[in-house]
Amino acid sequence: MSLKCRKNNAGPAWKGAFTLLELMLAVAILAAVTTVTYMVFSTVIIAWKKGMTLSDDLHHGDFVIEQLVMGLRSAYCPDVRGGSVQYGMQTEDNGDGQSASDSICWVKVGSALVGSDCPFSGSPHRIKFSVERDENGKQGVAIRAWRLQGQVLGKDEDFDPEKIPPTFLPSKVVGFNCRTAWQKVNDQIDWEDEWEETNRIPTVVELTFYMEPLMEGEAPVELKRAVGIPVAPLSWQ
Repeated sequence: MSLKCRKNNAGPAWKGAFTLLELMLAVAILAAVTTVTYMVFSTVIIAWKKGMTLSDDLHHGDFVIEQLVMGLRSAYCPDVRGGSVQYGMQTEDNGDGQSASDSICWVKVGSALVGSDCPFSGSPHRIKFSVERDENGKQGVAIRAWRLQGQVLGKDEDFDPEKIPPTFLPSKVVGFNCRTAWQKVNDQIDWEDEWEETNRIPTVVELTFYMEPLMEGEAPVELKRAVGIPVAPLSWQ
């Protein structure tokens, strides 16, 4: 009986496996794809957060601006020849740019900035709008309001409006710059950083608000509005 050898057609045991070079190449490609995916996802998240923060800032900023605009447009000034310090406006210049903390003080009527439940909202009252730090040290919009009768500027030496506890509006305002004007010079508005005509009202007021930055380390968001005051001409007669 003869023995026949069986032919083994099987190849080497390592045939069909990955080489080390192929594995390293695959890992490198996977790492690159993962990195790109993370960067795209991270960029989308940052953009989304900025968009939400900007929307929130604009919401708070628009609320404060609209309240101030309504308050300025409801400025009160009876027809007093030559103007009156009792009804005049005062502004204080405290810096420029995002660190500005100006203030503006004038006489108005209505509920703007004080609320409809204010006991003197229906009569002429003086109001001061400023940017200050609250009891927690956070910068914000501060409102002070007081009756006009018996507390007229220069008539009551014991009265100090700075002693009135301010009401802070819910906002993200960190800076406020105010400029005033009543005329044009060479077809250009003659802006003044500090209003010195305390017995009169400017015809236009420029308001610039600086909102909290969208991201830490970035510049504040700037909102600007120019407001015309309807009763201003009465104080210039």
